[in-house]
Amino acid sequence: MEHAVDIKIDSFSIAAKGQDLFVNASLLIAQGRRYGLVGPNGHGKTTLLRHIAERLFDVPPSIDILYCEQEVVADETTAVNAVLRADTRCTELLAECKKLEEVQESGTADEDVTEKLNEVYEELKALGADSAEPRARRILAGLGFSAAMQDRATKDFSGGWRMRVSLARALFLEPTLLLLDEPTNHLDLNAVIWLDK
Repeated sequence: MEHAVDIKIDSFSIAAKGQDLFVNASLLIAQGRRYGLVGPNGHGKTTLLRHIAERLFDVPPSIDILYCEQEVVADETTAVNAVLRADTRCTELLAECKKLEEVQESGTADEDVTEKLNEVYEELKALGADSAEPRARRILAGLGFSAAMQDRATKDFSGGWRMRVSLARALFLEPTLLLLDEPTNHLDLNAVIWLDK
């Protein structure tokens, strides 16, 4: 189970508000496949996704899950920076790098600072930090953002466009399992075709 790449759940039941949504059901999510949940509103699709995302089922620990359901916060952050900040480890390393570089430039750096800075550089390189922004911009472009829109603050977008930024963040992180709740509600045909690729 520890190194499993598929999710297999046998004989589960889910109820909400006193109503059975799934009774003695089974689920198999095989690695590399795409699935769609189709059914009328109120019949448990979102509830099932949340159960998977919150690991209320026995999901292998080797599978990282990202559940995309909410639009990004409307603030001064640009769309491209909102996507880049989704990678919290890279964001933390860049902040640490900036601090260490400032210490080094001040002339007060010792050997430990230089060594730590080199470690940070190596980890950033391993994470692909230098290709992160072009990749984030490609994802945003695929979802319909022009170059100018990518540099616009998220507060200047409608809820539908902020949902696209949220989707871009999810795609940028490349989780093992990406769960999208009604992703096409805010996408035009070109964006749906791009997402399908």
